[in-house]
Amino acid sequence: MQNYIADSCVWIDFFKNDRHYETIINLIKNDNLYMNGIVLAETIPSSKKRNEIKTIQTLSLIKKVPLSIDWDEISDIKYLSIKNGINDIGLLDIAIAQNAKQNNMGIFSTDKHFKLLQKIYDFELKEQ
Repeated sequence: MQNYIADSCVWIDFFKNDRHYETIINLIKNDNLYMNGIVLAETIPSSKKRNEIKTIQTLSLIKKVPLSIDWDEISDIKYLSIKNGINDIGLLDIAIAQNAKQNNMGIFSTDKHFKLLQKIYDFELKEQ
């Protein structure tokens, strides 16, 4: 089974809307779910503000993948996205995709930006 970095939108859906439960649990049981510093930085602050201790504790238990950002590659990916008319993909999403690919992982996300990014950058995307 493929390893995945779960994006912040998945975690928001999981904790707020009770979505993706079966997929998250299966990935955890099979030891295939990871986080990185970007996703944690996107999710932890709002949880701290709302004093969601269990959310923070849960996210902190997920294995972390090292984050090694290759700014030249990110610049190239951003250029390709603009060249192909995909202008609204942020650098953080590109960095998450780059990080997943560097570590031979896929991304578990429902964010439309990853679907667009997948058209120009080769990585596996899990949406369910």
